[in-house]
Amino acid sequence: MPDLDGSELTNSFYRKLHNHRPEDERDRWRRALYFSTAIGIRCLDLLSDYMRYCLRPNQMGEAPDYPINAESAEVHHQAVKELLGLSIWLTMVDQLEGDVPHWLREFFIDCWAAADKLYPEPSSQEIMTLYENQLGSEKVCEAVSYKLCYKLELEDTKGDACIKLGEMLRDNGKARADLLFYALSAKHDALDKSIDQLKDY
Repeated sequence: MPDLDGSELTNSFYRKLHNHRPEDERDRWRRALYFSTAIGIRCLDLLSDYMRYCLRPNQMGEAPDYPINAESAEVHHQAVKELLGLSIWLTMVDQLEGDVPHWLREFFIDCWAAADKLYPEPSSQEIMTLYENQLGSEKVCEAVSYKLCYKLELEDTKGDACIKLGEMLRDNGKARADLLFYALSAKHDALDKSIDQLKDY
């Protein structure tokens, strides 16, 4: 078996990833940039789906009154970044049964750096600091759901508005894992083509 950087890979997913570890720092950065861009698009979709859920008309056909202005747009932008930063972390721990190999940890650090270039505010470090006292992915999903629900002023729109986003984020685990494997295993030209398509999204 090849060198595992002193960390035992305890499940098949990480063993499969190890066969596609980046060749060098440049390779790692290109793959991290793709992953962060693609996850950012998924987070934008996730938040849009959540807001549509919260703002859809009730049984009486009445839609919640929700302000659309420059301030709410900025809050929405920051919420996407918060989901992006946490989604990178969740991808790292979703299938975790042991220590993350050193090379993969470096990849995720590059992903957070790429996320900060795509969405400067708030920084990935600030985001992770907000949730450092939450133990486990389930608690983190609950915490971000409550926080963003109130930040977006959606708490009065639906009875489950405060927990719905966390459920959606938690249930996105397989998509995150599939995207991670693609980011690490696809050829550069395929990643570049995919990023071009995402830019036109």
